[in-house]
Amino acid sequence: MGESTAPRPEDCPDELDAQGRKTGLWSDRDQHGGYMVGEYGEGRRQGVWRHYGDDGRLRSEGPFQDGLVAGRWTWWRANGELLQRGGFDDAEAKHGLWERWTAEGAPLDRGEYDHGRKTGEWTAFNPDGTVRKTTRHRPRK
Repeated sequence: MGESTAPRPEDCPDELDAQGRKTGLWSDRDQHGGYMVGEYGEGRRQGVWRHYGDDGRLRSEGPFQDGLVAGRWTWWRANGELLQRGGFDDAEAKHGLWERWTAEGAPLDRGEYDHGRKTGEWTAFNPDGTVRKTTRHRPRK
């Protein structure tokens, strides 16, 4: 599950460039009682960011591009098990394969998003990992 030692917010330089924009390594507090750590470039989040709880537990990680959530993200439960994993397009809409797991680590469901809309075959699982239901979603027109 990612790093074992979380960076502390007070260890991040949180500097501004000559134009007054955030630059380099930063720690941003969030409304969920934790903080995110990553790099700013020209005042926008760039590259991989990690979200930690105040206890230092890694909650999620994934990339930003030009200040927007982009690419594949992963979230973990408080017990360290995977919660969900999925991707985003350049407009911050869910895109590509998404998977979710139960607190015990068993698959919950899996399917594809097409720019924010479910598409194709989605599979929901029983607690023992067997298929509970398969649903087909129409592609975008």
